[in-house]
Amino acid sequence: MRKVVLVTGASSGIGLALCKRLLVEDDELHLCLACRNMSKAEAVHATLLASHPTAEVTTVQVDVSNLQSVFRASSELKQRFQRLDFVYLNAGVMPNPQLNIRALFSGLFSRKVIHMFSTAEGLLTQDDKITADGLQEVFATNVFGHFILVKRLWA
Repeated sequence: MRKVVLVTGASSGIGLALCKRLLVEDDELHLCLACRNMSKAEAVHATLLASHPTAEVTTVQVDVSNLQSVFRASSELKQRFQRLDFVYLNAGVMPNPQLNIRALFSGLFSRKVIHMFSTAEGLLTQDDKITADGLQEVFATNVFGHFILVKRLWA
């Protein structure tokens, strides 16, 4: 019986590199790519099968920042697989800090100029978007969505 491996965020970056490495180590795996963008997932699916034809590769659509998507994907995964041998929770987003120009100029003409440049305190700001579920995007994507996914898979 094939080992079943689920990888979130498998369509690019570390997730894609992990999938390639897993198949190099054992191309008899059943690899499930859990991705937000299904067109990218299908392209990765085709590439992985081209280089590892004996592997079994499937995809499931999940946006871990969206709870409805997580609920749907967890239900689909429970129906599709009797068990998951390995789960790699890789999907995530990086905060996108911006330079606060107003703080930079006001700091240049203050007594705190040395402190400002030595610590960068107040120079970078970050707009963390709010998801449809009312959560901060970085937290929802990197932590909470994965927590709910795992909790529902093993409930």
